[in-house]
Amino acid sequence: MDLRVHRIPFSTNVERIALAAGIKGLAVTWVDHDAADRAALRALSGQELVPVAELPDGTVVTDSPEILRQIELLAPEPPLWPADPAERARAEIFVAWFNRVWKLAPNALEAELARAAPDAERVTALTAELRGTLSWFEDLLRDHDHLLGDRVGIADVVAFPFLRYALLHDPADDEPFHRVLIERLALRDGFPALAAWIRRMDRLPRA
Repeated sequence: MDLRVHRIPFSTNVERIALAAGIKGLAVTWVDHDAADRAALRALSGQELVPVAELPDGTVVTDSPEILRQIELLAPEPPLWPADPAERARAEIFVAWFNRVWKLAPNALEAELARAAPDAERVTALTAELRGTLSWFEDLLRDHDHLLGDRVGIADVVAFPFLRYALLHDPADDEPFHRVLIERLALRDGFPALAAWIRRMDRLPRA
C-alpha cells in the first residue's frame, strides 16, 4: 500500500507533503476533496483539516508536521532532518517557530481584513511584523542555498509553501489567506537571496 494523502486545492500544508515526498522519491496516492464538502475527511480523521495521511499500515495521521516525520521514517534518504544533534535541534527550533510564531501575523491579518470594518492601525502593524521577517530570511540565505545550510532540509519544506507567495502564485488560487501572503509579502525589487531560494525550491520535484 502506498502512502495515501487526502488534500484540497492550493493547501499550503499539503504542498509541504508533496515537496517532502518528491524530494525523497516517495510514491503518494492523492485523494482529492472538495473544499466545500469535508464530510469524508471528518469520517476518516475526526476533523476537517488537510492533509490527512493513511500510512501503509493503515494508521491515519493528521497535522503536516507529524506527517512529515512519518515520511522521514518511511523514506529516510535523503534525510530532511540533520544527523548532527545540534543541527537537528536548530531545525526543530525553526520548525516550531515557523508554525507557532511566524504564522500568527498572516492568520491575524486574514481575520482582521475579513471584518466589516478592519482596524487600519492593526493591519499596518501586522503587515510590518510580517514583512519584518523577510530580512531575517534574506540573512539566512545570503551565504547558503537553503535556510539552514547548503542542503535542502525540513526548514525549507516547512517554510517554502508559505514564503513562495512573496514571489509566485497560481492565478486560480483565490484563498483569502494566500491573498494576504501575496499582497503583504511581495518582494518587489528587494531580497534577492530570498527570491533566488523561492525559485530554486519551486524547481524541486513534487509527489
